[in-house]
Amino acid sequence: MTDPFFRLTVDEPQKLITMRFRGAQSSEYYTDRIINAYTLIDRPWLYRRLMDYRFCETSISFPDLERMAVYWAEITRGQDDLHYVAILTTDALTRVRPATYSPLFPNQEIRSFSDLHHALDWLMSMPVSQVSPA
Repeated sequence: MTDPFFRLTVDEPQKLITMRFRGAQSSEYYTDRIINAYTLIDRPWLYRRLMDYRFCETSISFPDLERMAVYWAEITRGQDDLHYVAILTTDALTRVRPATYSPLFPNQEIRSFSDLHHALDWLMSMPVSQVSPA
């Protein structure tokens, strides 16, 4: 079944996961989709990630960010590699939020962008993790 509010794309050759969010669903709804997407991907920590919120009318709540952080810490336990996430948004508040929640994700470098090309240029210049948790 297709979800009109969330789309996942996995580019295996480029080691790039893209998640696109649309509409005004709840923060919990989008967080559930993100966590579920990671369960569908073999070793998602080996990918760079683009989170596209340009057409989303919802901000992810801090409790949901904490829930994602706990989940990510569990699946990457024992790994020290840095992971790269680009947040793509046209909303000024969403662009500055990573500074607030980055401490929840100590093994991730999270940057926000308003331009798709700049986000992809940055992501594709970052290394891909080669480490798998024990």
